[in-house]
Amino acid sequence: MNILSIQSHVAFGHVGNRSAVFPLERLGYEVWPVNTVQFSCHAGMPGWTGSVFGADHVSDVVRGLGRLGIMPSCDAVLSGYMGDVETGAAIMAAVDAVKKANPEAVYCCDPVMGDLPGGVYVQDGLPEFITAQAVPRADIVCPNCFEAGLLGRSPTRGIESAIDTPAGAARVADAIHELGPRIVMITSYRPAGEESIGFFVSDLSVRRVVTAPMLPFGKPPKGSGDLASALFLGYYLTSRDVVLAMEATTDALYSVLEATLASGHDELAIIAAQDCIASPARRFRSEPA
Repeated sequence: MNILSIQSHVAFGHVGNRSAVFPLERLGYEVWPVNTVQFSCHAGMPGWTGSVFGADHVSDVVRGLGRLGIMPSCDAVLSGYMGDVETGAAIMAAVDAVKKANPEAVYCCDPVMGDLPGGVYVQDGLPEFITAQAVPRADIVCPNCFEAGLLGRSPTRGIESAIDTPAGAARVADAIHELGPRIVMITSYRPAGEESIGFFVSDLSVRRVVTAPMLPFGKPPKGSGDLASALFLGYYLTSRDVVLAMEATTDALYSVLEATLASGHDELAIIAAQDCIASPARRFRSEPA
């Protein structure tokens, strides 16, 4: 199977396509990466350098792929950080081109807009664009709790508390389903009163939640959301089962985070834990939500 992945790229660390491409390849997929930026490292690190490629670059690379005549063999599109509305529009054109060539292709959208406690961290206008253009095109959407609250129109001050119970997550997921996606997987789901974190998934007929113990990071490593979206898409394309895909994502991601913690470094230990991605241990089981 072939996956077109349009995201940011860094030389050092694992965020964006650096969190997505190798894990998907380890699962047996051919990945066609299109990079929206090329940075030395993620922009939260001091002294980072690099360039934003912009909409023309994305359009040009995707146009070249189209000239190869390979679009009908593209089974999925994965998008992450878009950067700005213009680049977002170029990504939507790519999604449309793939869907036209292969109507069965799956679009998985990681609607990168912000997170708690900082809130929105993307350019003005991008959250509205993602809500109006990207999410309605998506078959799968993988927001974190903050982004789910934005998409589900929860009051800003109550976003976290609105999604800290299965019932609350289900209400927000229903609102997101109304925008178009058949599958909603909310990442960084944290049940009230528990030292755990996990995922909530809904495909209208099934609602499940899975949690795992919090690991004692001083600060969470960057790129775990990018990795989660890629893993979920990869496991889903193989199984076509949202529950199995969510559980496998939890198992694999937790193993990567354990390896990261053991390494003593801030960057995701994807290479060290690659075997756990290819064959995730069956440790965490979901429950009805």
